[in-house]
Amino acid sequence: MGRLLDQLQLRAPVGSLARTLVESVEQLPDLADWSLPEPVGARFLDVFKWGQAITSTRVLPGTDELHATFGREVAACGAPEEETFAELSAGALCISLGSIAAGHIPTGPRRTADWRMVWPEAAEVDVEVTVAKRKELHVRRQAGATTLAAELFDSARRCDLVVNLVDPTNPADRSAVVKAATAMSCGESQSVPGSWSIHAVPAHREAGTVWTAGQDPAPEWWSQDGARSCAFVQQVGDRYSLVAKSQVRVWFGVPYVAYVNPVMRKADSPQGTEGLPFVVAVDVSQLPGAFEEIPRVAMGYLPFWTAVGGILLFESWADPERVGWRWRLVRNPNAAIPLPETLCAGRADLSRVTDSYRMLLETVGSSA
Repeated sequence: MGRLLDQLQLRAPVGSLARTLVESVEQLPDLADWSLPEPVGARFLDVFKWGQAITSTRVLPGTDELHATFGREVAACGAPEEETFAELSAGALCISLGSIAAGHIPTGPRRTADWRMVWPEAAEVDVEVTVAKRKELHVRRQAGATTLAAELFDSARRCDLVVNLVDPTNPADRSAVVKAATAMSCGESQSVPGSWSIHAVPAHREAGTVWTAGQDPAPEWWSQDGARSCAFVQQVGDRYSLVAKSQVRVWFGVPYVAYVNPVMRKADSPQGTEGLPFVVAVDVSQLPGAFEEIPRVAMGYLPFWTAVGGILLFESWADPERVGWRWRLVRNPNAAIPLPETLCAGRADLSRVTDSYRMLLETVGSSA
């Protein structure tokens, strides 16, 4: 038993999936005596996500060096590099999505995909993994929107404030929004089309509900060349609350290139094996709204990306009860070599994002 498992003792019973996932991390090179810095808090959720990726890929051919790299990075920096984790997580997700055989493709003199996956009926697919990272512009606008939401929040307000602000780093627009909010009553709105709008709307959510999908449609003037991301602030309620607490939601714009670039880099220089379907798997955990925006933006490019059979968008997630992935598979109808139906049936072209998960306290077989 390692130090990491010692930290888990009061958090999960023997024989649970949670314990198995932690053990899988401990068994990596360099991690036998490693532990999370105190206070541990929510950091254990990261360990569960790591263990999910490691456990599912441990027996696959060609993964020894990737696992060793993972262990060295955690020992040195407290977490794996984003690219290392994404590569392992994508392989594990493909197994969760029905792949019956797989192998990590070793790095060689020529560029190759990261994984060779096999679905039923001997359907081989090459999978190349990449990470979608927020650009500096996105980071600055996210920070500006978050700060503005906090500034506008008033716990005494009896309605929600919904702000559409293309650029929350623009001082003039920001000041105008703050001024408009100061004297705004429920049901009122103001706007400068092309720049910003603000609406005071009743909070129709049920008590305890934080977010309702589709609650804030984009204004008619919002550019179709950009994505919308949101920052919001809400007072935390308690179990006795009968009505929803008020929120401030600040929607801001992000140029579409921030979303399509990660796919474009791989699509323009595909690294798949000739004659096999090719999937670009994109870890979108750093890019809010990517599950909706990448498919929307990529549709215009798919006719030109004939070497790409599909795009698999994913992120690994965990909460105190579950661990899994959030994912969406977009099939390219223009692909020269289409994805196999044994992969796509019931999974591709869904209009929604799918969660695949396991319960952390479920009982699993004893581990070594």
